Amino acid sequence: MADAYNKLKANKNEVTPNKPEITKTTEVGSNAYGLISEDIPSVRNEEFNKFFNSLTSDELNEIWKDSKLRETIEDRLRQPGGLHEWHLVSRTPKFKEWSITAEQIKELRRSTKDVEFVNPKGKHGGKGSTTAHNELLKIIDSSLDYNTFKRRLNNWANYRLDGGIDSLPNGLQIK
Repeated sequence: MADAYNKLKANKNEVTPNKPEITKTTEVGSNAYGLISEDIPSVRNEEFNKFFNSLTSDELNEIWKDSKLRETIEDRLRQPGGLHEWHLVSRTPKFKEWSITAEQIKELRRSTKDVEFVNPKGKHGGKGSTTAHNELLKIIDSSLDYNTFKRRLNNWANYRLDGGIDSLPNGLQIK
């Protein structure tokens, strides 16, 4: 983790007004920090979490512009897989802006087999799943802060999830 973080900080300091931030296209990476996917720590020993949590929102936004780095970060946040993300990983920069940690993104998930939708009735990946995910994206995108997101998510859960807000992870429930 220290290597990736140090590389990020060192290369950030190299950026000058005469050198646009996104023009590093050598084998060291096509982002302002010169990072490549292999620089992103693995999930072992919580190294990825430490790296992710050490990033500022601006740093993550810059890294997110590099599609390979974005895919790597999304993969790390989704591990081990088979879990429904209430903090949709595709919107990670928004959650980072709201000071949500890697641990929170990972902990506040449910097994996909336990997610059942109503209106229309269906399971994760089945009928109604695309509609539900699009609605979640709209909730995230239109929320000005994390408390608003949670409130809107709870309202949504009451009419879209079998079990209502009780189907959400405890950390997302407002009672």
